[in-house]
Amino acid sequence: MRVSAPPPDELDLGRVFFWIVVTLVAAALPVRLPGGVHATITTAPVLAALFDPGLPNPFGVCWVALIGTFEPRDLRGDPKWYGTLFNRADWVLSAFAGWAVLAMTQSAVKHGDPLGVLAQIVAAGGAFAVVNNGLSILANSLNTGTPLSRVWALSVSNIAIGLVSQVPLGWLMSEVADKVGQWAAVLFMVPLLLARYSFSRYTETRDLFYGTVQALSQAIDAKDGFTRGHADRVSRIAGAIARELGIAEREIEQIELAGLLHDIGKIGIEDRILMKPARLDPDEQELMRRHPIYGASILEPSAALRPLVPIVLAHHENFDGSGYPQGLKGEDIPIGSRILIVADTYEAMTSDRIYRKAPGHDRAMEQLNRYKGTQFDPVCVRALQTCIQRRGPDSFEANDLPPINYETLAELRRRLAREPLVRDAHAS
Repeated sequence: MRVSAPPPDELDLGRVFFWIVVTLVAAALPVRLPGGVHATITTAPVLAALFDPGLPNPFGVCWVALIGTFEPRDLRGDPKWYGTLFNRADWVLSAFAGWAVLAMTQSAVKHGDPLGVLAQIVAAGGAFAVVNNGLSILANSLNTGTPLSRVWALSVSNIAIGLVSQVPLGWLMSEVADKVGQWAAVLFMVPLLLARYSFSRYTETRDLFYGTVQALSQAIDAKDGFTRGHADRVSRIAGAIARELGIAEREIEQIELAGLLHDIGKIGIEDRILMKPARLDPDEQELMRRHPIYGASILEPSAALRPLVPIVLAHHENFDGSGYPQGLKGEDIPIGSRILIVADTYEAMTSDRIYRKAPGHDRAMEQLNRYKGTQFDPVCVRALQTCIQRRGPDSFEANDLPPINYETLAELRRRLAREPLVRDAHAS
């Protein structure tokens, strides 16, 4: 069994060339997923070469995997040469792993045994997929510093069905090419293009969803310009705390989204209260305390945002039950809300406001530790402290926010103090 030159005598170079061409066409249409992984439809033609009885050794399929998986971005230098080298090695190792399993199970499959053939397809395709996707996830995790579980949750897990479906499709392509003709195998590009379309639609839908969330978050900033970027930083701090606690990535994603939208209910608070330059009176405090309820009401109608409702509704609940709006206590408060109140407090005390300088990291941690067990969940406070010790107190700073015009905001605040807002007399 030789994988290098000279090629084995039984090798059909025409078949190798055919599968290389088909794979190159498929590789020209990659889709970048949110986790940084590029999804392609090259799995099916590479597996077709693997299952092709005309290529009885690893030489042919490894060359198909090496040459056929080149993408246009490789020619543009994206990724760098070492990234391209890693990707080619990934495909070759995946193809060889699939072939090795196929070779080891060949003697156990009796002629005319459909279940045996199915088991062999699953085993070989599974080995290929595990190596291929495992190495891709590992590379993206190391390259971006993102946990493996997060890369999996953001990318592969959401298109797993589309990827798995390419395994039987690859076997069918090889069978049709062998028994009908290679021209017939080209027809399988149609379902492959449909799979590619589903990948792109998932990415577009996700981008649209997150764009909507960002727009809502910016609407909060527009409403309360004194805390510009607050929601973004709270989201990132909350995500870091949640990861420190070992929470599943799916739930972390919801907590981060809730962090972006935790103050969306302030849209329903009048400007004269929200931007009042002095301490709020009791009636105004009561109105301000309704913003978690308003926020939950805004999110409730959206099926995609509905899971965030309990987190947003309870993000001002204190650990000892003295919070609002429901007076929940301890473990009755959703873990996402317990994380958010810690992240919210830390961000507020480490960010400058127009009316004060930030007390700073040391003061923030002093207050969090002082009130843990009463206002804050001690576990969440310890998780934040551990995270900051590892990453540093400046790791949550936002450097991509446009500068705030403090003079304009100060003038706006003075005007609101002098001239309370009035309703239009003609408004219904």
